Amino acid sequence: MELSPLLQAAKDGDLSRVQNLHLEGNDLNETHKNGSSALIYAAENSHLDVVKYLVEHGADPEVTTKMGGTALSRAAEQENPKILQHLLDSGTPVGDMALIVAAREGNAEAVKLLIKAGADVNARQRWGQTALMHAAREGHDKCVNLLIENGANVRLKDKNGDTALNIANDNENTDIAVRLKRAGAKAELKKAPQVASIDEDDDDSDIDEDDTDADVEDLIGDDDLDEEIDLDEDDDL
Repeated sequence: MELSPLLQAAKDGDLSRVQNLHLEGNDLNETHKNGSSALIYAAENSHLDVVKYLVEHGADPEVTTKMGGTALSRAAEQENPKILQHLLDSGTPVGDMALIVAAREGNAEAVKLLIKAGADVNARQRWGQTALMHAAREGHDKCVNLLIENGANVRLKDKNGDTALNIANDNENTDIAVRLKRAGAKAELKKAPQVASIDEDDDDSDIDEDDTDADVEDLIGDDDLDEEIDLDEDDDL
């Protein structure tokens, strides 16, 4: 399914086109069938000027895709601190997903900004993974350090019974494992997994059903409409 003219213009970063379509009466909060708005498309493609215009003219930063992705989480995923800061300064709620996505992607600057804005460092996804677990899995030592320094609980377990230390060890991230141990982490004996593991759970790509325009499920999976991965809610992340 093709995008509407407004959504395509926002995705392309065509500010003049966005302005003209707005003046012609187009709704800045219209969404694609995957739930993505013009603001989400602009944020995930790093178009700061379009993001500013949309926010200043009433675009709703709280619009979420079908899998729970938001403009803020898209900006966190793309490591665009200017867009992230602009959205936060405009009063966009921090929520839980943006920090988890930023940590998973290794975007330390985004992690700093989101923690400063009040993000919950111990927020969990549907299967119990935290930002620290994702950073430990992917080997993002800067993010691991930031999270620990700001109160991340190193002993939390996901629904498989894994801690961040288990996950770091499983992925041979030795330096991170040492850092976690120094912070008080302990490896847990594993039981047979009963739920999706961290590897299966969080793919952050929203596959835009008809056209392969992915609406990246912000880590909590707005990407695969087959894989619903969300926070402690139901299945929309």
